[in-house]
Amino acid sequence: MKTVLLERLKKLDTPRWHSYLQGIQRGFEKESLRVNSHQTIADTPHPVGLGSSLTHPMITTDYSEALLEFITPPTTDLDRPFQDLNELHQYAYAILPDNEILWGGSMPCHLPQNETDIPIAQYGPSHLGQLKHIYRKGLGYRYGKAMQMIAGVHYNFSLPISFWEAYHHLLASPEPLQDFISAQYLHIIRNSLRLSWIFPLLFGASPATHEWIEPQATSLRLSDRGYQNRSQTNFSISYNTFSEFIQSIEHAVYTSIPAYEKIGVKVEGKYRQLSSSFFQIEDEHYGLIRPKRVSLPEERMLTTLKKGGIEYLEVRALDLDPFSPIGIQVDTVSLIDSFLFMCLLEDSPPLTHLDEARLSQNLAAVVKEGLNPALILLDKDDQPKNMRAWGLEIITDLEKTADFLDKVYHVPRFSTACHAAKMALKDFSQLPSSRLLSYFKKTQASYIPTLWEISLKHAQFFKEHPLSSAKRQYYDSLAKESLAAAEVFKNQPKDTLSFDDYLAKYLTKKD
Repeated sequence: MKTVLLERLKKLDTPRWHSYLQGIQRGFEKESLRVNSHQTIADTPHPVGLGSSLTHPMITTDYSEALLEFITPPTTDLDRPFQDLNELHQYAYAILPDNEILWGGSMPCHLPQNETDIPIAQYGPSHLGQLKHIYRKGLGYRYGKAMQMIAGVHYNFSLPISFWEAYHHLLASPEPLQDFISAQYLHIIRNSLRLSWIFPLLFGASPATHEWIEPQATSLRLSDRGYQNRSQTNFSISYNTFSEFIQSIEHAVYTSIPAYEKIGVKVEGKYRQLSSSFFQIEDEHYGLIRPKRVSLPEERMLTTLKKGGIEYLEVRALDLDPFSPIGIQVDTVSLIDSFLFMCLLEDSPPLTHLDEARLSQNLAAVVKEGLNPALILLDKDDQPKNMRAWGLEIITDLEKTADFLDKVYHVPRFSTACHAAKMALKDFSQLPSSRLLSYFKKTQASYIPTLWEISLKHAQFFKEHPLSSAKRQYYDSLAKESLAAAEVFKNQPKDTLSFDDYLAKYLTKKD
């Protein structure tokens, strides 16, 4: 056990610090493919009954018209994110046609043989709607549409300002408060990346696709066959300081590269992508954990971050859990909370390029071979280390932060999650990826029929547990309000600024 972690936990173990930490906010962004009775993606538009995908605060689309995204608002209530996500599924099933269900896995169902038949999400004729659509067109040209149909669940985590003010004082930091907060969130990210392989090992649930099954894989979604952009050898994103992070993102979004210049930005009067830069916009950075800040509808995340600093973290390393109707378990979130808090309290030296290469190598090994208990990874000194033994060491450290958070919230859910993780590391058959592979063997079925059966069970669950009339009215009102708000965008006068000028203004570097 690391001395710094124990010392800081001891200092924070008072009622005052506990009250600060009860203000942690959490939320989900969960993607789900709409699938029809032919076990392929739905070819219908985003259901109007769900509201406008451009303006609805909780229901939108990701890459495709068929790829729903549910967003739960941030809350300090431990259980509320799960309740909100459950209600969003209930509402979706009240609106979806009878021949459509939500796919329960990260890797997609049958896709059209011709990628051009995969429908890109539409957001209406407004300038903002066009920008969002063209960005997705660019992703298709760059990486192929099929990759964009892979789904996941993102977990948003933020510590309250009361905690940061007190922690700023505790560490006697000379930095202005917001600079300190941004630095500490990056501190968490660096430590998270050092141990990022633990995410696919414990939570990976995509060991197969419609084409093949990998008997030792944990998360093909995070592999080179999954949802990621190409090697960032010349465009490495730095998390060592806030200024380096901003500079590295700016380098990626303002540097044109030949491969994307060949695609073209506007060809024969039609946009293919927003720009020929390495990232069209900063949203294209597919990090396992990203620093974020709430921004206005037409404000770039980069601008928002530069102006106000980091406000929360988005954990993007999670597969959909097919064994949960809503795609994520309470234990998963409880363990991540303990993990992120441990990453804050431990020392976090800068990451070197050699560190980044080693971390990528460890992650790549675990996503493809993580169910091999004898798998060897490289530690911080580039020395070989058994993955299972290392994982148990990490859980031993996590038990300290989990016990602490149990005291903060007066519930044993954090230590319970640690215990479950320890049991799974001792018996790999309990890991989600292993359980899914066992399901294939038991049913003697391949990926598509197995996930179809699982998804049907989820659909039946939500249909048997519908929303109350009051909740149904609430979500109906949100949908109607979003449609009205979308009309406002649609009817904005366009004679003051053409889309070309709008896009040029949007992409212009702002100091």
